[in-house]
Amino acid sequence: MIIGSLVAIGVLVWFYSTAEKYGRNPVHWALAGFLVYTIVAALWTFGVNPGIKDAAMHGRNTMLMWLARYAYIVVALACAVVFNLKVGKNKAD
Repeated sequence: MIIGSLVAIGVLVWFYSTAEKYGRNPVHWALAGFLVYTIVAALWTFGVNPGIKDAAMHGRNTMLMWLARYAYIVVALACAVVFNLKVGKNKAD
């Protein structure tokens, strides 16, 4: 949970710092990045993670336990990176 929060703050700062390069409002762009990260993390946590946790608890598989604990960070960060690189390049109106 703490690692995910620190990554969310890092995404917020990263989007804020890249806003000027893309010609966007820094506060709005930082908020957009934070929301992308948070929404994807929540969807993963409540949609995909219960099945992984169930399998990990029944099989006592360490790799699945690690996946259940930290995969939302990787997935949400990847989505935020793609969002920043793809949407950020589109010219803001």
